[in-house]
Amino acid sequence: MDELVLVVLDALIGGVILWLAAKITSVDLGLGETVIAAGGAALVSLVPTAGWILSIVVLFVLLKKFSRASIWPDIILMVIVGRLVSFLGLIAVGGL
Repeated sequence: MDELVLVVLDALIGGVILWLAAKITSVDLGLGETVIAAGGAALVSLVPTAGWILSIVVLFVLLKKFSRASIWPDIILMVIVGRLVSFLGLIAVGGL
């Protein structure tokens, strides 16, 4: 049950952060699309050992599919900003 809560939190927080990063980088993405991409990445990250790298690949693929933006610099910048802020947000929520 704890894993499910963490996946949902990661999807919501990561989706909002990616949506904000999309606005900053002028990439045309909706909030629902970024939440779906973050949720897919969060689910894949549960795979033991290789989950973290697979989640980044899934995030790139879904963002590319939804936005049709260029990988560099738009999507890479969104992923870097989104992953860092999402990680910090989950640590803050987990520390409560």
